Amino acid sequence: MAISLSGGGYRAAAFHLGALSYLHIVNHEGETLLERIKIISTISGGTFTGVQYALKLAEGQGFQACFSHLYALLRKDALVTEALHLVNHPHEWSAKGKTHNLINAFSEIYQRDYCQGATLAALLAGPLGHLETFAFNATDMYNTLPFRFQNGGKLGNGEVSVDWAAAAEIRLGDVMAASSCFPGGFEPLAFPKDFAAGPKSALMQYWQSQPDYPANIPLLDGGILDNQGIESVELAEKRRIKDGHPPIGTFIVSDVSEREPAPLDLPQPPGGGLLGWLTLTGLRRLLALLLVLAGLGVVFSWGARPGLLVLSALAGFLSLAFFAIIGFGERKLSQAVVQEVDNRAERTQLMRNLRVIRKTPLSVLWQLVSVRLFSLSDILQNTFMARIRRLQFRYLYNSDNWKGRLVSNNIYSLATNAAASEAGKLPPMPKPSAAMMATAKLAAAMPTALWFSTQEEQEGMLDALIIAGQINLCYQLLLHLRQDVKATADAGLLSAAVQSSLKDLEQAILNDFNQFVVNEKWLLQQLKV
Repeated sequence: MAISLSGGGYRAAAFHLGALSYLHIVNHEGETLLERIKIISTISGGTFTGVQYALKLAEGQGFQACFSHLYALLRKDALVTEALHLVNHPHEWSAKGKTHNLINAFSEIYQRDYCQGATLAALLAGPLGHLETFAFNATDMYNTLPFRFQNGGKLGNGEVSVDWAAAAEIRLGDVMAASSCFPGGFEPLAFPKDFAAGPKSALMQYWQSQPDYPANIPLLDGGILDNQGIESVELAEKRRIKDGHPPIGTFIVSDVSEREPAPLDLPQPPGGGLLGWLTLTGLRRLLALLLVLAGLGVVFSWGARPGLLVLSALAGFLSLAFFAIIGFGERKLSQAVVQEVDNRAERTQLMRNLRVIRKTPLSVLWQLVSVRLFSLSDILQNTFMARIRRLQFRYLYNSDNWKGRLVSNNIYSLATNAAASEAGKLPPMPKPSAAMMATAKLAAAMPTALWFSTQEEQEGMLDALIIAGQINLCYQLLLHLRQDVKATADAGLLSAAVQSSLKDLEQAILNDFNQFVVNEKWLLQQLKV
């Protein structure tokens, strides 16, 4: 078997943890389904789970150790707070040569808490139990190609790659950061600068010995090009077949992407009120008037009215502060124009044109900025990435090569496929309980984030996501056996012994599903013990 774990922040990390936990308890012919996984490919939030599991295998531990460690970290939910603390205290960083920015602060936390100081050497040194191939995926923005931290093929891509000896020093926390470095939320990581143990390390020496390589390449979230990690599984299977091993029997695509993204909520057009007529020039004049009044208040209240004196001084200070903020913003805008526009004549004309901003109502300026920010975010999350996802899925599911071998563990699978089964569009399936459907709906509603909101914590979102991963995959495996595997058997491609064995597996999964109907939390309760 093979599995890919999509991106999606904490939503992905917890949902995929649930999916792996279900594979962990299903036994088939003397081993669990999780022990049949030979290839794992992960993106962004899925890399949180994938790295944890691979590392525990390297340490000779099992899935339970992975679950307990990752569950405790997700439940603690202090990632953002601790990363922001490190941004303000770079002297506390363990990697002194890193660029001091937000994504590298996150990587420091990943390395300390999630990976406990481990490097790729831990995963490259020897066997990882049942796991033959791992691929933790990022995006190389310089060459516009995937960049794979993996133990098969090239570590990197066809344009830039690193040999295994040099790659051994790469920290697993940096791998997690590169895979989950979402554009807009984080700065790109510089490879190899932000990954090397030092300026004279093996990684830096190897990279600098390649005459055609740039000094550094920017790495961003792997989901930009392939948010489901599909291509890495395909390439790994080709290498596997080339080495004389049989092809993958079942490929589970575990994905937390939304089925139908929410429509773009455009900001309202500018209205009336104070911001409807107030401009930057008008604001400056208003601040100047306040500054004069504050000065007069200080003069007349000096030594006589201490309350008025304090109020006047505060008003004067705030007026000066706002003056400084406006001036600083205009100066930064001018510097950005100068940096981007090389032609002096064009630059002068553009600066002249930008002065109209001073006479534009603040409400209009806010509308101009906010619409662009919201539409850019929508393009990245819904339009662009959703289009890539559809193209990948269309290719995958229309491929004769993968016919009958795919299991889609989507976060919305339980709801959509249960309805399709009731409508007769899919084989007859057991009906989920109301509690199962409510849990799945709650899990699917969580946005992509690296934290749980107060409301989500109160709703038990972490547990809901894990349970959703379990019940969705249980249902999808049962559907796969009743639909795809049955079609293969009906075509005479399976022996009687194999069919009998798969019937036993189907019954075991059905028994698990019936337990979820009675108590959707039963497996999570076992894992928490």
